[in-house]
Amino acid sequence: MKTSKKLLLALTTICISSMATSALAAHHEGAKGYALTDNGKTLVVMNSLADAGEIKTYSLSSSISAIAYRPVTGDLLGFSNGAIYSIDLTSGELINNGATFAEDTTINSNAVVGFDFNNKIDAVRAVSTSGDNLVYFPVGFGDNGPKANTVKRFTELAYAEDDINAGAVPLIFANAYTNAINGKKASGTFQYALDASTNSLVSLANNAGTLKTVNKIKIDGESVDLITMGGFDIVSESEGEDDAFAILQLNGQNMAGLYSINLQTANATLIKKLDVGGISSFAVSRHK
Repeated sequence: MKTSKKLLLALTTICISSMATSALAAHHEGAKGYALTDNGKTLVVMNSLADAGEIKTYSLSSSISAIAYRPVTGDLLGFSNGAIYSIDLTSGELINNGATFAEDTTINSNAVVGFDFNNKIDAVRAVSTSGDNLVYFPVGFGDNGPKANTVKRFTELAYAEDDINAGAVPLIFANAYTNAINGKKASGTFQYALDASTNSLVSLANNAGTLKTVNKIKIDGESVDLITMGGFDIVSESEGEDDAFAILQLNGQNMAGLYSINLQTANATLIKKLDVGGISSFAVSRHK
């Protein structure tokens, strides 16, 4: 499917901020964005989240569910049921990594998938609105030990028994790890996620799948009703210096917005309204 001129124009606005956000532009210089549109059939590469820049779109040979940027290597990976792809950012070519999926790692085809790298161990976690909790251990993991290039299932997602949202059925559609520093692993990392069921920013305890509420997502102090479209990612200047971004789409609205997210309060600050909806995954990298 070809990307329409309207969609290209809309996505271009992701990279343009007003004079009022010049401080943001300076602070996030070098942050690049990647998004999936057209039901995972089109990859959009955004040169800068802070300044006007070149936008490129690529029609993909297969529909993919989610993308994740790998800070250690600078690669962009794609996830679909039964395949992990490396994505050539100069052509959009999908290169099947030949990963081995355990028998129990199929995700419901209607589920929305979140996908992000654990920056301490350099493995990527896939979570979903169906409660799935998978990990892809990339080629070279553990010095190419038995886990390398395999996908395994871990404990399904659920709120902690003492959490304010205990008993709620989560709709986790995006996840992101702190300390995403370009070119190296981190000494530690912490995983956050977005839940469209409780409209909350939550923490996610890796293999245990335990969710704990940070706070309700609010925009301009007002509560929101999220739908399971958009995405979420974190980039870091250094350990402990995390910038969180999200593309959010609200219930009843056809269009999305690009936001910065405060990881302590869950307050979302609009960077730019987008003239498009239906973005199914979002990743960010930092290049100086």
